Amino acid sequence: MLDSEICSGMNERLGGAAVGVCGNGELYSAFCAAESGGLKFSDKENGCGALIFAESDGVNYSEVANGRPFIIVTGRGQELEKTYGCACAAPQDWDEGALNGLLRLLSGEFCVRSVGIDIPEWMRFLPADSSAISELLSRVSEKCGQIKKFKDISALDDLCEGAKFWSPAIELKFNFSTGGANIVCRAQDGIFFEMLSEIAGDEIDGEYSLMRYVRSAAEAKRGYDKVRDALDCARINGYGIVTPADEDLTYEQPGVVKQGSSVGIKLRASAPTYHIIRVDVGGEVSPIMGDSAQSESLVAGMMKGFETDPEATWNTDVFGRSLKSMVKEGLSAKMNSIQEDTRVKLRKAITRMANEGKGGVICIIL
Repeated sequence: MLDSEICSGMNERLGGAAVGVCGNGELYSAFCAAESGGLKFSDKENGCGALIFAESDGVNYSEVANGRPFIIVTGRGQELEKTYGCACAAPQDWDEGALNGLLRLLSGEFCVRSVGIDIPEWMRFLPADSSAISELLSRVSEKCGQIKKFKDISALDDLCEGAKFWSPAIELKFNFSTGGANIVCRAQDGIFFEMLSEIAGDEIDGEYSLMRYVRSAAEAKRGYDKVRDALDCARINGYGIVTPADEDLTYEQPGVVKQGSSVGIKLRASAPTYHIIRVDVGGEVSPIMGDSAQSESLVAGMMKGFETDPEATWNTDVFGRSLKSMVKEGLSAKMNSIQEDTRVKLRKAITRMANEGKGGVICIIL
């Protein structure tokens, strides 16, 4: 009985087409006599999806195959392998073991349609430009150029050999019927905490430091969640208000209110609200660079560089300092130019507007 897994996969890959066994009646009869699980054989090459040739004089096997997978049964294996780039097998007694061997060789001649990569689930969260993912993608890209057929998959055996982040022990899985190969990669020991440190920007070297960081991050997230909507509004509309949470409310003692002959109850509560205002601050720097010709030459060079790499232009060194640092210094000076008493007055004005429901404002800037 022929290998059921090979026969089933090949039958599915060929879409029910037969395997041609050409030039050797004895070999063809041996395949037909074996239990093949539905895989069909033919002694003609026409209409077949893959071919097993017995060596014959004057035959150009590549032309006959016309792009179909094929192997050659021959006593000149090395010579014909070099000529046609296909696997070759020596003639022998065609028992079931030898027939299965031919089918395995033939399956190696089928093209690989896709190569997938399986990595630990936690690593799927890493961005593509992280050091671990970049290392793996670089190695896969280099190796996949060598893989055309299933017999070439062995080139992936040393995919992670010498890698910093990946274990050299990988697992290769194949789905012959679909033409897919899958590489199961595992991370080196200790890489989990190294990647966490890289993402967090903080040293995380074990469970204790991980729990400490998670607790700190959770507290920061709770704080950010309170102001997130206000920040989004300020970013889009220029003004955002943080809605107070229940725990921020201060409830005063109920009081009695008399209006003529009627009596009512006054309930009062207060809470701090945070108003976030987007202020667009502009800054500039105008260093004096000598005479007119020198200045024009510098400006022309900077304008040309700005078109290709704006970041490099802003990092241009002038008098021992970058242009970026000069502009940032000017922006910082403007942001801190509002005096403390002015800030207090602004806060009081907005407080009155909110509590008294009056929106009319006259602002005089001296």
